[in-house]
Amino acid sequence: MSDINQAQNTYVDLDELEYNIQTLRFLRKKLDDFTIDVFRQTAIENKNHRGLVKTRLENYHSMRKRYDAAFLILEAQGFIEKKEDGTSTPYFVTIRGRQLMTILNKEQKN
Repeated sequence: MSDINQAQNTYVDLDELEYNIQTLRFLRKKLDDFTIDVFRQTAIENKNHRGLVKTRLENYHSMRKRYDAAFLILEAQGFIEKKEDGTSTPYFVTIRGRQLMTILNKEQKN
């Protein structure tokens, strides 16, 4: 059986995919301080089970391009995800985001 056929027959929930430590460190290295702050704000709102709606951020409108870029990077790297909720679109931390939070907490302790 070819690898492609075998892969098609094996279901993998990609939402549950975790990064290995090398990949996680590589992606962390690509994040600037502003993007890390956006991620931390998302994590705080995630603890409250509300998610973070970017348009509700205090200075979102004056810094829209910067915020949009940070959200795009975090979402593309798989650390956060959008969930449609009526007229708002809150962002939530993914399983990979929880991995990133572990690394960030270790960095803060050092």
